[in-house]
Amino acid sequence: MYIRTISLLVFVLTLISGSMEAQSDTLFNQTDAQRLKQGWWKKSYPNGKLMYKGFFKNDKPVGLMYRYYETGAVKAILNYDAKGDYARARLLYEDGQLAAEGVFYNSLKDSTWSYYSYYDRSLTAQENWQKGARQGMMINYYSNGSISEKIDWKDNKKDGIWEQYFQNGLLKMKATYSENKLEGDFYVYFSDGELYLKGKYANDHRQGKWTFFKEDGTVDAEMEYLDGKPLNEDQLTEKQQELFHSIEANEGKFEEPDESNFIIPPGR
Repeated sequence: MYIRTISLLVFVLTLISGSMEAQSDTLFNQTDAQRLKQGWWKKSYPNGKLMYKGFFKNDKPVGLMYRYYETGAVKAILNYDAKGDYARARLLYEDGQLAAEGVFYNSLKDSTWSYYSYYDRSLTAQENWQKGARQGMMINYYSNGSISEKIDWKDNKKDGIWEQYFQNGLLKMKATYSENKLEGDFYVYFSDGELYLKGKYANDHRQGKWTFFKEDGTVDAEMEYLDGKPLNEDQLTEKQQELFHSIEANEGKFEEPDESNFIIPPGR
């Protein structure tokens, strides 16, 4: 009985030893006769920490791919299909919280992408892509979940409605884009829904009469534009001028993670 027990123990230890040797003998960064990546690949930072690790077949990643920060924390988890064309991506902040999620097609954004705040983890924006080009509605959100902004896109150009909202859900501003240029009526509202400003754009330039209103609906000031140039700008108050500057500075702006730092570098 004692001999049988010793023999079994030796057998188990041999299996464990063989398994460890197989793991330690795993080859990385191999190419075939055509210099195509095959099998497991990895790359490290100068400090020795992993930069990325994943499996390749015919020079394309397949299955799970991990990208890392220099600290060793996971930066991105990419799950590639069998052909290596599409990858379901989860991009992470360094503390491990979700920063963004969506799909890559050959390193280009595709389908719906969602972005999350570093500070309160709330959804901050959603946008739609088709193989690297924005398509359809992009929506930005306040931290309470209500919509702050909508912009319509077509073939990577702003085309359609552009609306901004107060946190109470009422419309703050409304305009229209045509092939990346503002065109047609432009409205700005008070927080109670009453009209504050109306004017028109033509070929991305303010054109004609622009009117400011008081909260009681009466006219506060009027401005004339010709091909984007003001004819009587000195008549506007400082507050009204600041509104124009604010519109121009913040049009369609929102922060998002730089996905170029999350995907696999092209070099070997």
